[in-house]
Amino acid sequence: MSLSRPSGAAPSSPLKLAARRLLTSQATLTAGTLLVVMAIFAALFPGKFATLYNLQTLLVDYSGIVLLGVGLTFIMTSARFDLSVGAVLVFSCVLGTKAMTLAGGSDGGWGAVLLGLAVCLGTGLLAGLLNGFLIVKARVPSIIVTLGTLSIAQGAAYVITGGVDLYAVPKVMLDTLGQGRILGLPVPILVAAAAVLIGAFVLSQTRFGQYTCAIGSNAEAARRAGINVDRVAISLYLISGAGAGLAGFMSLARYGSTTLAAHQNDNLTALLGVVLGGTSLFGGTGTVIGTAIGVFIPGVLSNGLVMMQVLPYWQYIIVGIVLIAVVYIDLVKRRGRTEGG
Repeated sequence: MSLSRPSGAAPSSPLKLAARRLLTSQATLTAGTLLVVMAIFAALFPGKFATLYNLQTLLVDYSGIVLLGVGLTFIMTSARFDLSVGAVLVFSCVLGTKAMTLAGGSDGGWGAVLLGLAVCLGTGLLAGLLNGFLIVKARVPSIIVTLGTLSIAQGAAYVITGGVDLYAVPKVMLDTLGQGRILGLPVPILVAAAAVLIGAFVLSQTRFGQYTCAIGSNAEAARRAGINVDRVAISLYLISGAGAGLAGFMSLARYGSTTLAAHQNDNLTALLGVVLGGTSLFGGTGTVIGTAIGVFIPGVLSNGLVMMQVLPYWQYIIVGIVLIAVVYIDLVKRRGRTEGG
């Protein structure tokens, strides 16, 4: 079959091709969807939704979900899952607070804060290492392993605390990392933005990112091409665990407590954001920038529904319906690509 250009058709310039790719990219489509949803709520509640305070609060509240989403994007691009990130976030909060309590509690200085950061990140990395080892070396399906880790981390957090939130977080941490600003921007937003930029660069511009996509497309082919699939897969779970640990640390800085019951829906929200952002549940393609945008679609929906005085239970139902619809669309697109050769 000839692919020659029809006579009379002007050749597309590189600039036009780049513009076309940008306009049709999943990140752009996700951003367009987000803007439409925001425009609807802004029209319905101009004095409540479309305010700088509300939008800034939304960005800060969902910065932790963005941190979870960055790690999940890597995992799902490799055609694997990590359902434990929300529970690991809570467990890292508990251990981080315990460590900071020993180092001075509310009166602790930067030494206590750094100890808390190390414990939160260490907890996330250990959880990621456990997940990676069981999935890669023991060959247990990732959904089963991470569901088990979710249960263990959640149960351990409640056993250690007795089900009561801990509040011994250094005041200097709350004043600077939680409520502080740099160049007028809240610190939690800057931390999330830095994670997104680093994650986007690694996934799209480095050999490690290429390996991640290759494993997600065809793990066996990647192995035959010389890629150490096991090592890359374990590294991906370490990234996901580190993201959960950092999100736990920033949650402590933001709220000043372990907030045991406040993160129950984080897994679902982060997963929905990753899928809405254009990362395929079947692996091979992923975009961290798309995830960072997609995470805010359920956030804006939730924010707007609260203003409409819709019961929170309905928000869960709507998020679930949207998730199923997006996965179905992804499945249809995948079938289309397969049948189209």
